Amino acid sequence: MHLAKKKEDKLKEDLKSRFLYQDDLDSLYLLLSVIESEYRCNTLRPKYSCTKRVFNAIGKFFNGREDIDEIKSAGVKVLNEDLSRLEFAIYLEAYSLGYENFHAVNYAENFVLSKLSPKDLKGRKKLFHTYKDKETREVKKYIVKGIKSYKEFEKNTEILVRKYFDRVIRDKIYYLNKYLDKQLIFRFDGVNTYIVEERFITLKELEQLFDKLLKTYIRSIKFLSKEAVWFGVNDRVLSRY
Repeated sequence: MHLAKKKEDKLKEDLKSRFLYQDDLDSLYLLLSVIESEYRCNTLRPKYSCTKRVFNAIGKFFNGREDIDEIKSAGVKVLNEDLSRLEFAIYLEAYSLGYENFHAVNYAENFVLSKLSPKDLKGRKKLFHTYKDKETREVKKYIVKGIKSYKEFEKNTEILVRKYFDRVIRDKIYYLNKYLDKQLIFRFDGVNTYIVEERFITLKELEQLFDKLLKTYIRSIKFLSKEAVWFGVNDRVLSRY
């Protein structure tokens, strides 16, 4: 049984790698099939919040430039698929971490049963996934913190994100100018009208942008991972009824 589990984990890791670095959609579909055959998945679709925060960070970084919308649009075009792919892969792993942790699921179930009867749980598609009251937040915090492997997962996640940004994202950011349609524009200083060319993004700005987006993504994915763990725990509780 333990050997079968190790083989399955190895399969998932191989599929994730092919999906991330080879843009292999068949690997994604197979990975989802493997997971959905194991789990009763009601929330196995992220909202790509990390990717959205990256694009907001691009806008803030270039705040004040006349071509801010053009730069942000180019960033979305170039980075959206790669960043969304990474977010989805990490979300799946964090969700599985919660779903498979029996101690966390048992603790959550006891909490749930103090609020709802078993009869109330039948047929529900969601549980306390998005509850924001203080007591539920404390339970969620306790559960995530109590998963022994979570710290290692978080550490490995940051390593993965940094590696992925270096291998996939860096060059696309550094070549961002290639995707900007620069034109001659008219500028009036109150006395005279000048024809000037819109300025490109400097190498220093691109380096700073890369660092900012990396930090934004890491911070966001850590928050998202806790959400995914919590969703996995909630769905596993529901699967018992």
